[in-house]
Amino acid sequence: MEARKFSTHILDTSVGKAAANVRVTVSRLDEIQEWRSLRAAQTDADGRCLLLEPGRFPSGIYKLTFHVGSYYAERNVKTLYPAIDLIVDCSENQNYHIPLLLNPFGYSTYRGT
Repeated sequence: MEARKFSTHILDTSVGKAAANVRVTVSRLDEIQEWRSLRAAQTDADGRCLLLEPGRFPSGIYKLTFHVGSYYAERNVKTLYPAIDLIVDCSENQNYHIPLLLNPFGYSTYRGT
């Protein structure tokens, strides 16, 4: 059986382009209900990044923090969100791809493929 993957991508809907070089941190809720930081990643030129390597992705509750404040600051764009936290339940033995559709004053997300 292939190891499952955990990934994301960000689309800046205000300009219709991928959001490159955005830092994303991943944490996992541990057995005593505290967040344990696992990894920091950065989106590539296509706005994509692998959050956890295949084989290093056990079932559980994960928090993705998208550090979008610096992304907008570099573009001299005011935003309401310095960071966006998404908490997802990855308890099924499947791949998880969590896209973020972003603009300076709103966002949405969904489970992709």
